[in-house]
Amino acid sequence: MRFFLATILLLTIALSCRKAIEKPTWDVDVIAPLVNTTLNINQLLPSNVLETNSDSSLKIVYSTDIFDIDVDSLFKIPDTTITEIYTVPLNLIADPGDAFYSNDEERPLGVSNGVELNYASIESGFIEIEVFNDIREKVLVTYKILSATKFGDTLTLTELIDAGTSFQPGYLKKRIDISNYDLNLTGINGNKTNTLVTKAVASVDTNGSTVNINIGQKLKYINTLKDVVPYYVKGYFGSQNYRFGPETTNFKVFDRIIDGTIDIEDVDVNLSFENGIGVDAQLIINQLKTVNTKNGAQASLSHSIIGSPININRSTETNSIPEVNYTSYTNQLTTSNSNIDNLIELFPNELLYDINLLINPFGNISGSNDFVYKKHPLKTKLNVEFPLSFVANNLTLIDTVDFNLEKNSSDKIIEGTLFIYANNGYPFDATLGLELLDENSNPIKSLPISNYIASATVDANLKVSSKTESVLAIPLSRVDIDDLYRSKKIIIKTAFNTTAKPQFVKIYESYNISIKMVGDFAYQIN
Repeated sequence: MRFFLATILLLTIALSCRKAIEKPTWDVDVIAPLVNTTLNINQLLPSNVLETNSDSSLKIVYSTDIFDIDVDSLFKIPDTTITEIYTVPLNLIADPGDAFYSNDEERPLGVSNGVELNYASIESGFIEIEVFNDIREKVLVTYKILSATKFGDTLTLTELIDAGTSFQPGYLKKRIDISNYDLNLTGINGNKTNTLVTKAVASVDTNGSTVNINIGQKLKYINTLKDVVPYYVKGYFGSQNYRFGPETTNFKVFDRIIDGTIDIEDVDVNLSFENGIGVDAQLIINQLKTVNTKNGAQASLSHSIIGSPININRSTETNSIPEVNYTSYTNQLTTSNSNIDNLIELFPNELLYDINLLINPFGNISGSNDFVYKKHPLKTKLNVEFPLSFVANNLTLIDTVDFNLEKNSSDKIIEGTLFIYANNGYPFDATLGLELLDENSNPIKSLPISNYIASATVDANLKVSSKTESVLAIPLSRVDIDDLYRSKKIIIKTAFNTTAKPQFVKIYESYNISIKMVGDFAYQIN
């Protein structure tokens, strides 16, 4: 009997020790908030294009430059090299200080296409002057560009050139900044165009010796005008044809919309031309097209302005600040006179244009008083305005939120359901899509959602009277849960569809949709 009791006692102790060694496990259900975000119209459209009407409804107001024509577009002052060589015509003896050469020269600028300039103010650029001396004594050279003045002072270079020979001449090279210089391009007698006037004077060094200057010895001047950018130019710019395009410019209204279509109720677009150049101009718009490069959609403008000449008068100078009075031309594009709504409804991100420009179509009627200031171009703008009142079809906005499902070594999710609580303040039904991203923003997977978010309640005017809450459930497999652990961001795609089709629905600034994501998880606790 004592042996039996002892055996039972030993077994009891052994089992107790085993339970003390083994770690217990059990399952628990936990509800955990994961994401809380609010989507408003700023996720769909940039705030700088949105304006609020008096009734608190929203409209889009956007202006974009199509192209500018400025002084660089009309012509350029080309790099110009002027070479002047003085060859001594006979033998002579020159004492220190004696001037043995003096000459004024007219040199043309290489401006082409019938452009006849008589004046230019230089914003930036330089002149590079080189002098070569064959004479066997130092020579004092004074080189002036009589056409170039700054605050009334003539551009002048005075330098002493080393003595030289025909085999190894004395040499000098200087670069002179000509920013803010004025160029009179009318020549010595004021009756020419595109003409620079230079003056070169050479004399024997006053501290030198009497020198024999022999027939055939030379002084050579090379004057190079480089990288000249004018601020203001005056003259006759010729009767010239230019073509701009086909080229594209950015259209930055719908960058955040990734999918869907809309039918807008109304749109008002002004195509405006503002001329700050002192030339008459005639434009012909060959093509104006919007392009959505994301899906390949495009639409060309159909309107009487396409292919028809547009005459724009020259601007006038004020002799004050601002320097010019602009002239303007505006053409209004509406849904009744064009297909402009089609160009907007495809959510373009590019605007393609192809335009011909003829300046001075009637010749030199200004008497060579055409002018252009660098900061006053001929500008072409597209001004777009339309109310946010539309029918939406799968209009998709996107939001990216941070996400981190912490993984503890002592517990792990074994199953669960992802609940999405959507409080919808938009007059649209909506479908939701979730895409999981890793730490490098690479896609992991999309989570399918079968149900939809119900539209907000609207009144007789189709204005939201109260929000509607919808609950969406996403069952999660073990694989889904593992992918959630890997996720660092979640893309939330919301696609809206108007429930009042085909009626147009206005969007008000207070509208939004709040989304809360909650996980109902079964954890295994160790």
